[in-house]
Amino acid sequence: MKQRIIALVIMIFAFALVLTGCSKGKETLYIFNWSDYIDPTIVSEFEQANNCRIKYSTFDSNENMLTKVKSTTESFDLIFPSGDHVSILQELGMLEELDKSKLMNYGNLDPQLLAKATSFDLGNKVSIPYAWGLTGLMYNKEYVPEEIVASGGWNILADSFFDGKNKITMLDDAREVIGAALIYSGYSLNDTSEAAMTAAHEVLKVWDRNITQFDSDSYKNEVPDGTTWIAQAYNGDALQQISENANLGFILPKEGAAMWMDNIVMLKSSKNKELAYKFIDFMLDAEIAKRNAEYTQYATPNQAALQLLEEDFVNNLLINPDDTYLQKCHMIEYLGDRVKSIDQIYEAIKLN
Repeated sequence: MKQRIIALVIMIFAFALVLTGCSKGKETLYIFNWSDYIDPTIVSEFEQANNCRIKYSTFDSNENMLTKVKSTTESFDLIFPSGDHVSILQELGMLEELDKSKLMNYGNLDPQLLAKATSFDLGNKVSIPYAWGLTGLMYNKEYVPEEIVASGGWNILADSFFDGKNKITMLDDAREVIGAALIYSGYSLNDTSEAAMTAAHEVLKVWDRNITQFDSDSYKNEVPDGTTWIAQAYNGDALQQISENANLGFILPKEGAAMWMDNIVMLKSSKNKELAYKFIDFMLDAEIAKRNAEYTQYATPNQAALQLLEEDFVNNLLINPDDTYLQKCHMIEYLGDRVKSIDQIYEAIKLN
């Protein structure tokens, strides 16, 4: 009996070694994406369909992503930057020009959104639109009275109700934070004129009295548990939380909001380009893109997927605002050296 047990243990151990060896022998795709930004079942399906392994890492801001990509010895294959950072990465010579003939599902993308993407990727040469969205305010109804958010504007952040409570957060993103103050002040978030910068800085000095921290990820847990009462938030992240907690709310401020488009790009340093192309094309499949939009709660640039989505999703104005509101929104653009004036104000506010 003891011999049988020993033999069984040896067999199990040998089998585990075989499995480990098989796993090590599989082709590996290295992906660097925002957190909570893809349906994990889709990742598993791709791995099974292609007999490969995906090593999936996440970041919480474009700035952190850029620092990691520039400094790490780890070679990512695919990353998911916002439009202005596509321009930065391209300017640094880090992006692979894409061979569209390897993307059978490329035609599923909305031509109008591809046209918008040319503002940061002329000719749509290096990026594939992944999702687009807006930035607003997520709040906990248990702690924030309805009359506070009823005004519907960015200046909720300065309401005296929050004085001394340390219950407000904003994103750890200079363009988003300064951008909100610029929009509230009547400027485009891409305006770096002296008048615009002065106005934004004065607004932020007032808001900062109520701001506890600048963080782009923890609010997803802290607003639901009451650690934070109101937070600047990406609409899809907020709606993911709202779907699980009826005590949460989200508004798009009446003055307008930052609008952004996140994209899939391939690094020139990628060691798995053919597998990377397969993954991009997989994500462009209409059914896969539909499922991913339902999971992330972000608007999809995939026109074929949009036709498959339920009306509740398509008609949700917090995901797909009407043209009247979109006219008040500002796409975050690449500013080159002009961004330094925004960064200076942001650092001054954070250090205050």
